[in-house]
This record gives sequence, C-alpha cells and structure tokens, in this order.
Amino acid sequence: MTTTLLARHHQAATTRLDEARATIGQRFCTHQLALTRRDGRLDMVHNAAPIGRDVTLNYLRYGDEVRIVPGRFHHFYLLQIPIAGRARVRVGDRIVASDTTRGSLGSPTEIVDMTWGDGCEQLLVYLRREAVQALAGGDDRPPVVFDPIVDLCAPAMRSWLRLVHLAIDDIEAGGALLGSDLAATHLEQSLIAALLAAQPNTATAAPAGAAVGSRAVRAVVAAVEAEPERSWRLTDLAAVAGVSARSLQEAFQRDLSMTPLEHVRRTRLERARRDLLGADPASTSVTDVAARWGFFHLGRFSQVYRSAFHELPSQTLAG
Repeated sequence: MTTTLLARHHQAATTRLDEARATIGQRFCTHQLALTRRDGRLDMVHNAAPIGRDVTLNYLRYGDEVRIVPGRFHHFYLLQIPIAGRARVRVGDRIVASDTTRGSLGSPTEIVDMTWGDGCEQLLVYLRREAVQALAGGDDRPPVVFDPIVDLCAPAMRSWLRLVHLAIDDIEAGGALLGSDLAATHLEQSLIAALLAAQPNTATAAPAGAAVGSRAVRAVVAAVEAEPERSWRLTDLAAVAGVSARSLQEAFQRDLSMTPLEHVRRTRLERARRDLLGADPASTSVTDVAARWGFFHLGRFSQVYRSAFHELPSQTLAG
C-alpha cells in the first residue's frame, strides 16, 4: 500500500457501507455506494485539508472494488488522481480508464458513474464551481466543462501537479505557508488558472470576447495600490474593474505584459523594498518584512527580489 496522504488531517475511517456513504456524502454530494462482490470488504479511509475556501485536497480509499454513482456534482469540479490501483470513470458520454498516468475530471453539469478497483487509492482535488467559473470569465458565460480525460504525464499537467504537491507538502509539515490568507489565496487562484490553461475545456476554446480598455487596468492598479495587503482574488479585481476575470487578464497582458495577480505580487514586492529601505537592521529581519507582505518562502522571495531590484533583500536592509 502507498503512503497515506494528509494523515494529519484524518476525517473518517469505517468498514460499514452506510457510514462511508453518509460521511463522504456530507463532504462531497449524495451518491450510491456498493461493493461489487458479495465477499468484498470495505476499508474506507478519508483524509482532507482545504487550501482555502475554493480548493480542498483529499485522500480516499475504499479497500476492495466499489461502484460509486453520484450523478451530477452540481457545485464542484473533482479531479481524481490515482496514486495506487485503477478506476473506470464515466463522465457524460466519455469513459476514462484511470491509473497513475491518467486521471479523470468531472464537471458539475456532467453525469458521473465510477468503479474503483481493488486497492485503488486516489488524491482528489475538489474545486468550488463558482471559483472556477469566475476565473473562466464569470457567471454570464456558459458553465465550464472540462475534457474528462487528464493526461498526468503531459508537461502542463506535470507542472500543475507540482503546485498540488507543494500544497500537500506544506500541509503535512504543519501549514507554515498556507496558514497565511495571502499565500493560500494566491495558490488557489494559481491552481485554478493553471488547470484552465493545462486541461482542455469549453471556456478556453471559446472566443475571447470584446477587448477591455486601459480604464479597467487603471482601476485595478489604483485598488491594489490602496490596499496591497488585501488577499486579492482575481474575481475581486474583476469586480473592481467591472469586467469579467478573463477580459481583465487579457487587458493586463495587453497593457502591462503581466497578469493581474502578478501585478499584485509586484506591488507587494515594492512595498517590501520600501520597508527594508526604512528599517533598522538591529530590530528588523528580512523574514519579518517578507512575511508582512505575504512572501513565506524566504529563498524564493530573495530570488524574485534580486531579479526585480538587482540586489538581495539583506543588502537592501543593511543599507
């Protein structure tokens, strides 16, 4: 058996079908659950930890082969990544033969019916529907539907999985990074945006729509300058600009050659530099200033800082 993920965030364990059905139903949605063999034995273990309010990481196993029929997810997307064993997942009219090289991705409007084989263990990434829809362009656009077959070996998905495992590693180490609202929000937004970019879906295949002028960019720049410490989400920035999230991203790329969230990070980086320039090295550390502005990986902060300002933050602090 593989190493159990998220063991510090244990939610449930049972050998009873009714208890497993009720417990997982509360966490995800109501569903049918049954062992496929009369002599089958249930050994359900569920661990789960949220990154923030929009993305939750789950470890789930059932022991012997089970059939799970949730119908439609309605309120969430669910990316299922086998870390042991195999599963057969039908999403809409597509069937995914899932293993450690191929995952499945269920969209809220698609009917899902699945069989997890003996010894199947999965990492499940739960993404709130509203958050995905917002990053894909907003509620005025049709619901986003992903291609259900996920090639876990594709370069873009491997990069996405590295973000997921960064979150898992931090959570299992005690959550020093993701204990910050700034860091958790940024990682959630990055995970959703990167999934939209990496996995084919109806939003990225659709026409981009009307262009947005510099007015929207100016409005967001002003808002971020006024509250750089705020845990900005792309949806918040789009609301400030009065445009869809997708249109705002296109406007930022066109006007500033960066994304809105990259601009937020750059603004915080500049505030960190201002604080370092005015600080007393005897009573202030680089770590203190970096954490104040949402940078919790000191090595990465130093690298980004040096790239932007051509010196290390410790050199700025030393004067």
